[in-house]
Amino acid sequence: MSDEEDICILIADDDRIICDGLASLLNAQDGFRVVGTAINGAEALDQLAAHRVDVALLDVDMPLMSGIEVARKISSENPGVTIIMLTAFEHEESLGQAIGAGVRGFLTKDTPASELAQLIRKAYAGEQVMATRPIEILTESYVRNRYNREQYAEFIAAVHTLPEYLRPTFRLLLKALANKSISRKTGLTEATVRSYVSDILAHCGCATRGELAITAIKAGIVE
Repeated sequence: MSDEEDICILIADDDRIICDGLASLLNAQDGFRVVGTAINGAEALDQLAAHRVDVALLDVDMPLMSGIEVARKISSENPGVTIIMLTAFEHEESLGQAIGAGVRGFLTKDTPASELAQLIRKAYAGEQVMATRPIEILTESYVRNRYNREQYAEFIAAVHTLPEYLRPTFRLLLKALANKSISRKTGLTEATVRSYVSDILAHCGCATRGELAITAIKAGIVE
């Protein structure tokens, strides 16, 4: 490839050794040119504005702005840039947030250089690429959610059949708000709130507010 055809890469990682190491590895691969490196999210956006960037490799945990925040901004303002999260994903929530931020790839930092180069090319060509650990997280999440849906099927059905007038109080109950706070937010009297809470508990088969909140979490209920 000529310089004009090279895939131009931005690397953002708050570990300078990892950042420089990746830059050296990728610059040694045919068809790649690292045009900028950054050690925090804000610096990554500055580099993006200063250079033509085809692919952004972002770490999740960075100071000033996280990799996910940077990914959201890039997706919004520079949709032509391919975003790859290059990190050690350990938490389902981080992976879910990254997916929602328009990320094309999820790779780990220990990916060999030749394999990394191949996966970057695939992502740049429009494919979704994913390392083993993110796939494991998604699989574990699917299995867990399926088990929870089966185990808490009656509770989930009860929540779905809550009368509409009880739903605002139900949502606030899940946030562990006291009756006075629920009253203030909904405009209901405290007496009405107490009555609604009793109705919700009875409808959902729970003895206490705490049991309701814990069961909702285990059942994966998000209101």
